[in-house]
Amino acid sequence: MKKIIPFFLLFFAAAFLVIPATSQCGTNILTNPGFDAPLQPAIGNNLLGTTNFNGWTMTGGPFNVVRTNGSVYGGGPDNAQNGTQYIDITSAGGTIFQDFTISGATLPVGYSGHFSSREQSGYVDWTASIQIINLSTSAVVSTSNTRLFTIADGAVPAQETWHYLFGNVTLPPGNYRYLVNLGNHGNFDAAQLSTNCVLAATLTKFTAAYNAGNTTLNWTTTNEINLAAFDVEHSTDGRTFNKIGNVLFAGNHEHTYTDKQSAAAPVMYYRIKLIDKDGRFKYTDIISVKTKGTLVLQVWPNPVQNSLLINGLTGKGDIKIYDATGRLIQQQTIAAIQSTTVNVAALKKGSYVVAYNNGKTNQAQRFVKQ
Repeated sequence: MKKIIPFFLLFFAAAFLVIPATSQCGTNILTNPGFDAPLQPAIGNNLLGTTNFNGWTMTGGPFNVVRTNGSVYGGGPDNAQNGTQYIDITSAGGTIFQDFTISGATLPVGYSGHFSSREQSGYVDWTASIQIINLSTSAVVSTSNTRLFTIADGAVPAQETWHYLFGNVTLPPGNYRYLVNLGNHGNFDAAQLSTNCVLAATLTKFTAAYNAGNTTLNWTTTNEINLAAFDVEHSTDGRTFNKIGNVLFAGNHEHTYTDKQSAAAPVMYYRIKLIDKDGRFKYTDIISVKTKGTLVLQVWPNPVQNSLLINGLTGKGDIKIYDATGRLIQQQTIAAIQSTTVNVAALKKGSYVVAYNNGKTNQAQRFVKQ
């Protein structure tokens, strides 16, 4: 019997996120952190045929250096996060690493990097992370926050998004390794490792709501060390973004901005640029909103551990959760409310779809259980 895959497993859901901006960080001690030297001869894939690339050692793979220059590139992001080139891994998982030394005294170290995904053909889910390894003991002394990449991350425009992962650790003098874990179809760029550095300014919530021609964006931050301002950007296609406003950081945690140009396309895409006082900046993930007056199902936090908040409900209906194979995992009927909380603590780690049906509309969003 042929298995029917529910429509929402093909549905691309924009993600809510937790993402930090760099703060109080000095010189990047990594060599060639943007993979921009040597410059590759052509736009697109440039197969290395080697396990070394100007300061970096690679295991697994094979790896490519992708040169984009902003051209349309169907196999991954059209733009590097830093410069014009980034690292791409094909066919299998692998690691990229670079060794470094802490000398003189025990120091706080902040480290980070940007991950993305590419086309869906042959996709295998993978988990991105950065680890710091003590070379004397071979022990992992610190691991960044992680992100599970699924087939939805390889769709357009999802593959245009660079996801920022980071970690903090205090290291005594010694020899260490900065190691990036990549999976099938993974990309990496903008490696960062700085001493006397603490990564802070955490974005804990980012939502968009459309009403009568305007889209209102709301986001929440904590630990805003050195944070100066936010640039608000929108897009009609999820690829090309334009700055539409600037919000100065005034010391509070809650921030808002209204886009009065949001009826320019049936779906609008948004991201926030977090800017530090020293000029450093990081982008949030991209979220989307329909501009025809229809509420969009929203879930938060994503990834989630215990309780999943669902917004955008339009009345009494059924909420169902499916795993990545389309198997129904749990369901419940809700009253005529606009939001509810679902307990997902018992779910195994992985990617899921939550679907809402009130008899008139059928909406879905993807989420990741940590």
